[in-house]
Amino acid sequence: MRVVIDHVAGTRRGQRQELPAQARIRFGRHPDCEVSFDAHRDIDASSRHAELRPLDAGWVLVDVGSSNGTYVEGRRITEAPVAVNAPIAVEFGPGGPRIRLFVGDDAAIESLPPAQVDRRKIPPWLVPMGGAAVLVGLLGFLLTRC
Repeated sequence: MRVVIDHVAGTRRGQRQELPAQARIRFGRHPDCEVSFDAHRDIDASSRHAELRPLDAGWVLVDVGSSNGTYVEGRRITEAPVAVNAPIAVEFGPGGPRIRLFVGDDAAIESLPPAQVDRRKIPPWLVPMGGAAVLVGLLGFLLTRC
């Protein structure tokens, strides 16, 4: 049994991590976390954000007091069960790093389809803001000429 983390958005976008499913797995910007995000660029994630914990009957993802919350399939959670062989989408803060989390055996991991990686490299608001800045600059230039 292994835990597969596919990074779909954030600075680690496109990377995959595979960890043994034996003990808790910590998520956050702190370098001690098994799944660590960039401390300077993934600022929506807390330094110690969430943990995947083994239970007798499976797994649970727990928000450990993060500032911006943990979202599973779009819903903010404090705890969420994680079923074996069923991928879930996890977001660390709204607009923060996103992963596909999967716990399963070798056969299930082999049959797992590729994760849908977010191809946007710039925030979606940046293009309209850049256009507005150019427009304001042009208007300012024209007004100084009048």
